[in-house]
Amino acid sequence: MSNKNITINDIALSLSIAPSTVSRALNSSPRISEATRHKVLQKAQELGYELNLIASSLSKHRTGTIGLIVPNINQFFFSQAVSGIEAVTRENGCRLIIAQSNESLEREKEILRMFNSYRVDGIIASLSIETSDIAHFEVFHNKGLPFVLFDRVHYGLDCTKVVVDNYEGAYKAASHLIASGCRRPAHLGGPRKNRLFRERADGFTDALAKHAVPLLPNFLLSTDLTPTDVRDAMQLWMKQPEPPDGIFTASASTGLLMTRVARSYQVRVPDDLALITFGNEPCHEYTVPSLSAIDMPGYEMGSTAAMHLFRAITDPKSEKKLVIKPLQLYIRNSTHKK
Repeated sequence: MSNKNITINDIALSLSIAPSTVSRALNSSPRISEATRHKVLQKAQELGYELNLIASSLSKHRTGTIGLIVPNINQFFFSQAVSGIEAVTRENGCRLIIAQSNESLEREKEILRMFNSYRVDGIIASLSIETSDIAHFEVFHNKGLPFVLFDRVHYGLDCTKVVVDNYEGAYKAASHLIASGCRRPAHLGGPRKNRLFRERADGFTDALAKHAVPLLPNFLLSTDLTPTDVRDAMQLWMKQPEPPDGIFTASASTGLLMTRVARSYQVRVPDDLALITFGNEPCHEYTVPSLSAIDMPGYEMGSTAAMHLFRAITDPKSEKKLVIKPLQLYIRNSTHKK
């Protein structure tokens, strides 16, 4: 069947829904749920109706839809960022499509292609842990699609970026461990190919050098921050003649698991081992012991990213900025060494 023969009735029949529902979905009616709209758009493309959809979008110039890519929405930081983005998107009368890369580069590429086919007006993204090359973003950026990156960013893409000072936060965390009495601090870091985790590792090592505390062999690890990585790191460290007396982890979730793993080695937190995380979650305050953390302002980073995206959509020549949001050190029981 050729494209010119495809009608709204054909799409409706294939989905067993009313033609009026298809029409509203193709015209971005607020009366239609996002799930139904996505289903209709996918079927329209499958049947070859995409050219008609493009023509409709071009006649309006915009679709009123924003795409958002996050690594994992179940992480507190990203859920807060999504809330901030959603609030600004709603204020601007647009819809938000949220997709998770699940830390997969290939999934990230697939999402970008999907968003492009939906003709989103712009994209906000935080890169996957596997992403070091951004050619897949540049393809669509060069076509004029507005982007804003936040948290995990790549400085090679010419767009506004909303970040925190990862070096400063790590330096502050390591300095706090030392001030708490730690003389054998260790760092469980993320992949070094990722600039964000390199900055956190550099902040940690520079703080040790500044305070004349030696960095012991195998006490600076680069991992993917999986549960297996946490357990392997603790096994390596606990076998040392003098294990770490303080640990700074590069993510909030690894700190929670590390507390449990430490107990399996009969290591007391904080008496034997002080812990601090980069990233803060509500449960950090209520675990036993409560976990010290470097807090990232997720909601503010998300809302700021969304505001800059709408600015880029309305004025493609607007200035691209690097926005650095402040961090806060929360000192809790996990670093109160006796």
